[in-house]
Amino acid sequence: MSIDHIVSALGSTAAAELAAALDGSPLVTLDGTVLAGPARDAVLELLALLADGQSVALGAVADLLTTSQAAEILGVSDTYVRRLADSGALPIEMRGTHRRFRLSDVMAYREKFPRTS
Repeated sequence: MSIDHIVSALGSTAAAELAAALDGSPLVTLDGTVLAGPARDAVLELLALLADGQSVALGAVADLLTTSQAAEILGVSDTYVRRLADSGALPIEMRGTHRRFRLSDVMAYREKFPRTS
């Protein structure tokens, strides 16, 4: 996974303005086209993080992740991810002697334990 771009946290005034704009269920458009479903949700999640005063890293993620990449997404150590895999809590695919994690499985596991700010 490579991080292509870092979006710095917004200042408090800009974050407050964005948070106010996101209050409710905003309509998201791109060049006049209304975004719906997962695309809308992704844009709103990005904007919500910025409104919360957080920096955001943007980059492409491969479908199969290494232990380190899975750990980064989950915000835990590599050792903890290996323990999750060994216990069966996080499904793995073996590539030779290497564990690989499906992005969808890592994200599903992450959703079970929402982050607290």
